[in-house]
Amino acid sequence: MADSTAVYTLGHLSISGSLREQKLTVFWAPFLLVHLGSQDTITAYALEDNKLWPRHLLNLSVQAFGVAYVLYKHISEIPTSLGLATGLMFVTGFIKYGERICALKCATLDSILTCIREFSYLPTYYSALPSLAARAEERDEEELLLFAQGMLPRCKGAIADFPVALFGMCKVRDGYMKMSSDFELNWNWNWKATAKVVEMELSLMYDILYTKAAVIHNWYGYCIRVFSPLATIVVFILFQLSGNKDDYIKADLTITYILLVGAFLLDLASLLSALGSTWACNSLLTRGWIRLGLVILFLHQHVKAARGNRRWSGSIGQFNLLHFCSRDSTKLSIGVAKMMRLEDWWNKWHYVETLVISEDAKELVFRYVWQALKEIHDPRGKDETQSRPYMERPMAMMTTKIYCMGFGPEPYEDTARRRMKLAEALGFGAELQEVILTWHVFTDVFLLFSRGIPKDKDATSSTYVKAIKALSDYMVFLVAIIPDTIPGLELHSLYKATHRALEVELRFSCEQHVEEQLASIMQNRTHVSLGGASIILSHGFFYAKLLLELLDAGNPDKLGVISTYEDTDDAAMDKLKRLIPDLEPSCRGGVFGMPEALALILDAWVRLLIFLSARCSRDVHARQISHGGEIRTIVWLMEEHASMFSKRPETGRQEAAA
Repeated sequence: MADSTAVYTLGHLSISGSLREQKLTVFWAPFLLVHLGSQDTITAYALEDNKLWPRHLLNLSVQAFGVAYVLYKHISEIPTSLGLATGLMFVTGFIKYGERICALKCATLDSILTCIREFSYLPTYYSALPSLAARAEERDEEELLLFAQGMLPRCKGAIADFPVALFGMCKVRDGYMKMSSDFELNWNWNWKATAKVVEMELSLMYDILYTKAAVIHNWYGYCIRVFSPLATIVVFILFQLSGNKDDYIKADLTITYILLVGAFLLDLASLLSALGSTWACNSLLTRGWIRLGLVILFLHQHVKAARGNRRWSGSIGQFNLLHFCSRDSTKLSIGVAKMMRLEDWWNKWHYVETLVISEDAKELVFRYVWQALKEIHDPRGKDETQSRPYMERPMAMMTTKIYCMGFGPEPYEDTARRRMKLAEALGFGAELQEVILTWHVFTDVFLLFSRGIPKDKDATSSTYVKAIKALSDYMVFLVAIIPDTIPGLELHSLYKATHRALEVELRFSCEQHVEEQLASIMQNRTHVSLGGASIILSHGFFYAKLLLELLDAGNPDKLGVISTYEDTDDAAMDKLKRLIPDLEPSCRGGVFGMPEALALILDAWVRLLIFLSARCSRDVHARQISHGGEIRTIVWLMEEHASMFSKRPETGRQEAAA
């Protein structure tokens, strides 16, 4: 719309005759370019917009030529000082529009890939920061945001599918440095600080992909922000000197002052925002302007600039298969949707919900995610979820053998080994959608029938149930509503077959009688007939019956129950062992309660979430950033960071590097 308006206006001005009675309309033409340059906070609405930067470059050429033609045609009709002001505003608008196009180009994944191919030094300003607290919850979020700035190359590499690793630059005896890829940061990670840093990194990636951050925070970006308000002031002075204002139409004069004052205020706001941003603070500290950088950090800490707007909102999509299949299909709204052939659209609109996950459930999920990642990447990290925070000491105090650190391309062998290790540890294959649907059916049936079972530590159990339900409905939301974002083959027919089979099973029930209908199915049928022709329903009901029997206090021989079920369906039990490998160890001793069952179910959902997040395409993650981020993107980046911070440098290797 803005481009079309500019073209129409320039066309109208170019074909107009003499403008002696409306001299100021010529002066307004360059403001079109200023407007098309857009604000610093938005350049693109979607990832695809960045790929269209050549089209915007062509538009700049056409519209700049149009403005220049209007000035050439009518410049002789306006006073000299007004002509100079018009020319200066044209230069300002051209620069701003060109900067927007540069921002679009720099935000493409190809440009990001080019940017991270070369070695980039990790800033060493941590030694200049005030002493850090020993606990992550006491750590200032501005310091975490600065750390996220330093870790941003890792995030960029993940988004561009060009993994980068952290390297140590070691001094050798002849005075030169050599690179040691065996070096890893010797920091212990805390899941809470990790989640915060990853959320902040995603917000910084949003700045790069969808705002002008990539071109603002360098020497020419700051120069443009200093030049623009000064140029507007000069234009205002030249306009004041352009002659008697009584010669102008009053309405035109008012519009001109609004344009000038508005342009100045926007330029001033842009300058102050750029200089007061965390990007500027990071740039100053990196380049050695420690005192000035700490002043900005001090101001940020007191206004709490990083709090809230740099964090994930906690909202996730929800779709429950059991609730959907037990709907009352005789409702008028459903009948009308069927008649209009809009049933699928109606089902998505009516049965899809957005849940803002509670803080306690969110913390529980992230704690389980981090525990699983530590066990995968560093077996020694098991049961260390509450270990010391990773930023325990300033970087300069870590070791005298490491001269500096930075990010460089990760060797392909290391990338392949890391990804293979993750896949083998999680144990899921290509049948991801089948596993998600099976575990969703199991989860709903199990939670439905376990309501009457006594729970220890009821508040804790309630948090577990909320986290399990949130993850279960979220994963099915991905399968049912946006299956194209699920890794692997898009098997939407698998979901369709499952929900049709479940509808057949529940055809005589409504939402109020689902429990009775399911109880009848589970009690009156053998395992072979459970779920009819759907293996997903069959296995889901099968697993629910198993865990409910294990919770029965009248069955002290828990391992015997598992053995009986293995004899009934060995293939189904093999799949269950991949989902919850700790089932048998948890049953040893004859004690298996509700807390243990909920912990195993949540652990399975978390591992599924990690597997799905790691296998999603990079484009899917990048697109989600424009919507405020998503839990699978956060989990994916947590996995990327866990693989980097898991190793601890060995003494022998350090001595060899020295």
